[in-house]
Amino acid sequence: MNLNQLLTFFHAAEAMNFSQAAETLNVTQPAVSAQIRNLEEDLGVKLFARLGKKLVLTEPGDVLLAHARKIFKLEEEAAQAIKQMRLVKKGTLKLGTARTYAHTIIPPLLARFQSNYPLVNIVLIEGSSREMARRLWSLDIEVAVIAAPGRVRRVDFKFFRSEELTPIVAPEHPLANKKDVPVKALTANPIIMREKGSGTRKVVVDLFRKHHIKPAIVFETSNAEVIKEQVAQGQGISFLTRSGAAADIRSGKVATFSLKNEQPQLNICTAVLKGHELSRPARAFLDLLYRDHA
Repeated sequence: MNLNQLLTFFHAAEAMNFSQAAETLNVTQPAVSAQIRNLEEDLGVKLFARLGKKLVLTEPGDVLLAHARKIFKLEEEAAQAIKQMRLVKKGTLKLGTARTYAHTIIPPLLARFQSNYPLVNIVLIEGSSREMARRLWSLDIEVAVIAAPGRVRRVDFKFFRSEELTPIVAPEHPLANKKDVPVKALTANPIIMREKGSGTRKVVVDLFRKHHIKPAIVFETSNAEVIKEQVAQGQGISFLTRSGAAADIRSGKVATFSLKNEQPQLNICTAVLKGHELSRPARAFLDLLYRDHA
């Protein structure tokens, strides 16, 4: 079986008419019949049958058509991807993200983007999820990669991936490396929290609210490095993404523990302004992001 045979079969099966397939392919009807006959011989099955004057697919024909549709859809997507790469020669990608993601999620994405579009300039702005929404409104950025902060007017969110939030404590803290710690056990501990408007903060606050706990917030900051320093010095408990805390946990600078019946997750999304026509660099970035993480 080759692609020419498959393409001939695809058009014949979609039209259920060899003459129409011949017209579409700009070949003769006998040429279509010959291609189908050769394909059937290669596969060792009949792909078409006749019920009176009506042409129908056999069961193997149905199976092959389903796969042919997928193959030619992929072919079309590949052609579109290459076309997009040719079109996006210059311009500026204006991207916003949370400060933590700027050091974890975003670098490999931008490295891949730059290898595909080396002449596109990149402007990266960091801030809280809420701040990124405001930046979208003012068109300072076109795309944001952030934790969904809840409903935000005039902004469309699309799920990208989940990130586990992990609690962190000083290595000598009584909860360090414990398993199945009840959330209520955190009541007496000072909490070091991300800034207001942060997606991480929303998930943590919702977790405490679920267990009817008012967190004792003693320190707030937008800087994850400051949070880790404060935790390492025994100033309180905090929550960070596992990817953002992994190196410090491995080095022993901070420790973690598991919660009983809870594993808080941060839903990371892309965000764009509703009704705004994205630039070619912005569209190319989104296409690459979702294609790589399909």
